[in-house]
Amino acid sequence: MSIASISKLKKIKNRRCLVVSCGGSQGGIQCLYFTSNGQTWEILAHSKISYTQRIIAIQEILNSGSFSDLNPSDLAYLDFKVSQLILECIKTTLAQTSRSVNTPHLVIFNKMTLWKCLTEENCQQIYWDVSAGDPQLIASSLNTPVFSDFARNNLIAGGTGAIPVNPGNRIILSKCPGITMLLNIGIFSHLTIIDTSRSTVLVDSITGPGTCLIDSVAKSILEVESFDRDGNLASMGKVDGELLNTLVSAPWFTKNGLKSAVSGQFDYILDIPEVSKLPPYDRIATLTALTARSIYNYYRTEYKDSNAPERILISGGGANNLTIQEYLKTYFQAIPISSIETLTIPVDMRIPFALGLTVNASISGVTVPFDNGTAPKVTSIGRWYIP
Repeated sequence: MSIASISKLKKIKNRRCLVVSCGGSQGGIQCLYFTSNGQTWEILAHSKISYTQRIIAIQEILNSGSFSDLNPSDLAYLDFKVSQLILECIKTTLAQTSRSVNTPHLVIFNKMTLWKCLTEENCQQIYWDVSAGDPQLIASSLNTPVFSDFARNNLIAGGTGAIPVNPGNRIILSKCPGITMLLNIGIFSHLTIIDTSRSTVLVDSITGPGTCLIDSVAKSILEVESFDRDGNLASMGKVDGELLNTLVSAPWFTKNGLKSAVSGQFDYILDIPEVSKLPPYDRIATLTALTARSIYNYYRTEYKDSNAPERILISGGGANNLTIQEYLKTYFQAIPISSIETLTIPVDMRIPFALGLTVNASISGVTVPFDNGTAPKVTSIGRWYIP
């Protein structure tokens, strides 16, 4: 396949797009296969594959920042093994479809971020990242062009490594009138508020921890599982209201405007004596309330429109935590909360799907600006890998 084939790809009106997205240790590898003509879509298949224990262990070392336990061979293993698991996940996804549609026109690949941090160059703070997963291997194995390197291109453009999803989010919400809050609860919580009537993004930022602190406490309680299934553990505890007020008064939480977070951003909270001394169930209940409270506080501070949002659609692994949902309902009261599944989108696939719709629109000629990039010389949101 040559570069000329990319030009032919751009002329296909209804494309079959395969999105591959590598998440954190609990997220695993997600594959979503869909067709879209730009404004309408059909999800054909999706699947998810978990990481091996060794991959999770390496990720946890990188997240902790304690690199003394890390060998260079670990990074080589990670890159190789993640690439192999990606191919396995792709095979599982395509096997769910009929022969007539089981060949994608392109693959959209969001790499695994191993490390994203601030560097200092010329008295400026700049984000940079280290990633895993080989897009060229995917392209060569499937004989299909791969579009990737979203975080890196955003970083080169002067951004913080954000992947472009809001054009896709607007397509997802095209049939939802009024103002909608999209809330993704993953390792971090990310709030996006879109007014579809004006095709405008009103709010878009990380708001605080999602499940990262909850998972840490759950692991210490359960030992077997490293997450609070359905929020059962938190439901057995009591929220320390005074401590919760103290936690959300920290400088990061009270900062206005766009926020970003890096791996381990909120780990310090677990070491605060008042937190660590709480009984385990009260600790996880309080940290679960922190997730919901920080989302609400950010909304209350940053949302300026006179019209209230008409709905909240939640996604991500934390959307399955019923205790988080109860806390959110308490805070937001009159705004109805429902799952992104009401739009026929799998609950943990909204971000990959939005990325896929964004890239598909970009290939069709829609201008997709960098969310927060500043370098005008960078014109593409990603990079092609040709078989």
